Amino acid sequence: MKKTLFGILLALCAVIFLFCGWKLYQYYHAYHQAETEYNEIQKDASSSEEEGKIDFQELRKINKDVVGWVRADGTKIDYPIVKSHDNEEYLSHTFQGTENRSGAIFMDKNCSSTFDSDNNVIYGHHMRDGSMFADLLKFREESFLKENQEITVYTPEKTLHLKVISAYAAGGDTLIPVTFASQEKKEEYISKILRQSDISADISEEDQKKIGKLYTFVTCSYEEENNRTFVHAVESDDIT
Repeated sequence: MKKTLFGILLALCAVIFLFCGWKLYQYYHAYHQAETEYNEIQKDASSSEEEGKIDFQELRKINKDVVGWVRADGTKIDYPIVKSHDNEEYLSHTFQGTENRSGAIFMDKNCSSTFDSDNNVIYGHHMRDGSMFADLLKFREESFLKENQEITVYTPEKTLHLKVISAYAAGGDTLIPVTFASQEKKEEYISKILRQSDISADISEEDQKKIGKLYTFVTCSYEEENNRTFVHAVESDDIT
């Protein structure tokens, strides 16, 4: 009887071990799959003859939803930006359309595809291996920001050189406006995000009024349940 019970327990432990091993394999395989895919896309994107330029013609052959490319100094962030009719598709699908938890970097469905919205909002996952938008959290550190202030967004029409002015964590239910009803409302929002920031941007009130478009990058944070990290940037020419 004891031998039978021991055999059953041993078999049960073996099944649990195999199941956990399989889940662990799936977990890391998904990371590897996404990494391999995005490495290939980076090669395709840099096939342009002009150094530093993005080959959007080549990217459109892979995914017609592409609207831009984002790179951030001192980080692993170097990805295409897509835009869909909803904000769900690219949470679970890569740039190539593969179902994968890494997803893709994507623009809010309500934003202009040409980055002409008052506030251009870009989302990406915070992956445990440091990929996708995980490195956005670095911009909340003063020491990092002193050496790495620029985020560059490439579009088929232009290159946007952005300077980070605010970075902080807040709840996932935080409202992010895409448009502002007036200049006054925009200035109120800018003042608010500067107050919330973990970093000091040292922007005068006069310079705040000169700011044109905002660019907001969002990813998950794990300080609290359902937290997000928000990184706000403006075009470098807008502030001194």
